[in-house]
Amino acid sequence: MKKISLVIGDQDIEYIEMLANYIRNTDYSSRFDLKLFSEVEHLQRYLSSEQKTNILLATEALLPNEPNEEQVDYVVTLADSNESNSDTSQIFKYQSLDDLLSTIISNYYERHGKKDKSKADETNTKIISIYSATGGTGKTTVAYNLANTISNEGHRVFYLNLELIQSTPIIFDTEGKDTIAPLLYYIKTGSDQLLEKIESFISIDDHTGVHYLNFPISAEEMQDISSEELELLISNLVDLGKYHYLIIDLESSLNHKVLAALDRSDRVLWLLNNDVQSFFKTNHLLEEMHAFLKDGSFRERVTLVLNRFTGRMNKQLTDYVLQVDARLPYVPDWKEVTSGDQLGSIPIFNKAITDLYRNFLITDQAEHDERGIVNGR
Repeated sequence: MKKISLVIGDQDIEYIEMLANYIRNTDYSSRFDLKLFSEVEHLQRYLSSEQKTNILLATEALLPNEPNEEQVDYVVTLADSNESNSDTSQIFKYQSLDDLLSTIISNYYERHGKKDKSKADETNTKIISIYSATGGTGKTTVAYNLANTISNEGHRVFYLNLELIQSTPIIFDTEGKDTIAPLLYYIKTGSDQLLEKIESFISIDDHTGVHYLNFPISAEEMQDISSEELELLISNLVDLGKYHYLIIDLESSLNHKVLAALDRSDRVLWLLNNDVQSFFKTNHLLEEMHAFLKDGSFRERVTLVLNRFTGRMNKQLTDYVLQVDARLPYVPDWKEVTSGDQLGSIPIFNKAITDLYRNFLITDQAEHDERGIVNGR
């Protein structure tokens, strides 16, 4: 997602610094390219340059008499008084900063059509996360086979592994391919060049045709990626306009990155093992996910998948009020996996993955397309 250029002008230095600090320390940091001015001359000089400004937010004392409409999309006056009117060209400065910024963004998109500039609306990239409440449920196996299956259906697929220690070199041939370590710098700085830089670091698996990023095998570097940086990465992958599906392979923890990915996902395939621990933890965690994500409809986006199913369920598991939506068969040959080719070579499992895809991921495509247009994704 390209950042919105936001220019703030106010002679009250304390106020603009407070607003800037709020933006930099919240999710708004991934949405705004911020410039601050407290002097009329400096602001006028900046606006006279060829720099494009999406939103100019300034007090009346600093506003230019006639802003260049070709250089500034939307001008908003920071007002000291809170007059009750529907004038979107003014906003009361002494209100909740979150309300102030969200109102400005909403008005800006209403005026300038967020979806008109988004390549993602053309491709309707669908984000699917693979998650589980416990480890050892086969998330990477399912993610790989799902990506392979969808690719074989003729769709463009991107696989994103967010595990602390990457499994990517096991399932794809990464030998001789550079890691994306330099790209992490551009993500952290929110560079305007991020979109083109991401494209230059994308690898393509020769066997499946699936696209992916070759992250460094470093728990420290993966741990260092913030939720805001992950959101920026996901948004840019969507904005490439290339992919029908983005498959996210998550770890079983509940850190800020995992929550950010789950929040952004159109569908979550939540894996279960055929054991009490898996059902117990899933039962309790699902109840709390609404509060974690502040999304009362989260459960509607979840498909519960029982993996390694042997033909019958443990009777103890019926005590848990969990409706299993799909089952994937147990594959004894996977006790020793050495490559992705091995993971994709079991016909009975491939059939189950294909059924999962067609029953739970295609059927809500129309709903996703509509949501993509409304949300500008």
